[in-house]
Amino acid sequence: MARTKRILISGYYGFSNAGDEAVLSGIVSGLRRLGGEKLEITVLSASPEETSRMHRVHSIPRTSWRHLREALRVADLVISGGGSLIQDATSLRSLLYYLLVIWLAQRYHQRVMVLGQGIGPLKRRVSRRLSEVVLNKVDLITVRDPDSAEFLKRIGVRKPIQVTADPAFLLDTKDASGLASLPETWSGLFASSDVITLALREWSPRPLIARAAIEGLKRLDIPARLFLVAMHAPPDVELAQQICKEVNGCVAQTHMLSPRELIALVGASKMVVAMRLHALIFAGVCGIPMLGIAYDPKVRSFLDTVHQDCMSLEELEAGSLPERIKDTWNHREDLALRLSERVPALRTAAEQNVRLALELLEL
Repeated sequence: MARTKRILISGYYGFSNAGDEAVLSGIVSGLRRLGGEKLEITVLSASPEETSRMHRVHSIPRTSWRHLREALRVADLVISGGGSLIQDATSLRSLLYYLLVIWLAQRYHQRVMVLGQGIGPLKRRVSRRLSEVVLNKVDLITVRDPDSAEFLKRIGVRKPIQVTADPAFLLDTKDASGLASLPETWSGLFASSDVITLALREWSPRPLIARAAIEGLKRLDIPARLFLVAMHAPPDVELAQQICKEVNGCVAQTHMLSPRELIALVGASKMVVAMRLHALIFAGVCGIPMLGIAYDPKVRSFLDTVHQDCMSLEELEAGSLPERIKDTWNHREDLALRLSERVPALRTAAEQNVRLALELLEL
């Protein structure tokens, strides 16, 4: 009888970020579906108890070096990802942490896979150099988009790089039980009305966009209710509640939801308007037409891939939001058809992340 294989996963987990939790959920569900009962999964987390509860995995504190050393010592495979870990826009300290986990795994002579990540930016020379050195010694690299692969090549990564897709595409959309766990006022809204779900965020380089969004939504005139979801607490929750104070007839999410609950909400929507990448990916996996607001190149890149509507921050600041929402609303059947043609290939590509990980484990 084959012994249990141990996998250690490093990422931005346990920080109340729904996008990253969706990535982890996709990785874990994919590993379990294709790897069966032969796997023991441990996740480094800022909130180990919450991560264990949400994903049914073993979880350890990400900053406990005692726990990390022990987990690395017994691991058969260390996965870095998904998400956007190899970047220094958040901070140099954040990048150094994720590179250190990889480097320590290499010191323990463990197999390491960078899985389904979006790479960059790396603004500092030291960031690019350290990333080059560490990543050239990993066993396997997959990235979620072609731009990330090209970026790694430009900074000197010579390891073969495979372009796959975001692991969140592996989320189970058939499980509609998420709606049952939500407040009755929310589930009742989706049952009785056509709903547009919005996932907006503040963006410090452009402080006027939140006000522009509020003023635009005030002028929106279509036969649908608005539901504001929060992908990252607390800032998105606060923004959603602020919007609903000023825009009549909308409802705001009041607490963080699990990926399963968010998928249920998005799947019950008629349309999604979002700045957050993973809110758009949720719409994609559910086949829900979308309008994305491209505050970051990764958002525009995804929307181009699935042939969905995209508007710029300049358009948002110029007051074009209600017109763009109305245009997407009027063409939502055509947009849904485009998704049905493109998402299956992305789901297959996301599954390749897991298949390659299992090959490293010789399963």
